[in-house]
Parts: sequence; C-alpha cells; structure tokens
Amino acid sequence: MHDEQNGHSPALTELRKKLAGGLARTGMNKTQLADRTGLGRTTVSQAISPKAPAPTEQTVAALARTLKLSVEELLELQRTAAENPDTAKTDRAGGSPPSSRPTAPPPPRSGGSTM
Repeated sequence: MHDEQNGHSPALTELRKKLAGGLARTGMNKTQLADRTGLGRTTVSQAISPKAPAPTEQTVAALARTLKLSVEELLELQRTAAENPDTAKTDRAGGSPPSSRPTAPPPPRSGGSTM
C-alpha cells in the first residue's frame, strides 16, 4: 500500500514523520543534527525528505540515537519500507517509472570493417 500523496509506503511515511518530529523537539536544524550524528547534511536531509528513497539502517540508527527515539521501532519501519520499495515513483522528465523508460540505441561504431 502506498501513501496517496507521495507514492511511498505508510512505513516510510511514518518513519519520516517520527524523524521530523524528533528533530523539531530537539530544536536543532539539519546541519546541527548532521554534525552530532557524523552523517552528511544531505544524508540527514534526504532521510526526512518525502521525495527521497528510504534511508539506510545505519542512517536511521544514528538519527534515532541522536534524537533519543526508539532505535528498534524506527529500524522496523525502515525494514518494512525497504521490503516494499516505492513503485509509484516517477522520474521528473518523462513521468514514467525509470524501469519502463526506453533506452537509446548505442551509437554507430566508427571505423571500417575489420574482416
């Protein structure tokens, strides 16, 4: 089952809601959270972003510990989200899932025949 608004699984939506709530409670911004976890700012931002893929277990565990959230609960949500990857995601240009995008034929080979 996917969230109607963003195409992600309910587990991923809940995981992000808990991470965002934990961040709000601490009063930190994403840069401060990245510094305290040892993660990159982009990694932290993508973990909370509804448009990014599910964060890794290592990212979730580091964020949960720093935000004083239940590591096991968030890892369970992450595992559930990873088992049900986002199949409704579309690419920005063509609007079709990446797996159904046509590929361009290879360029013609240069040079003459070697026979």
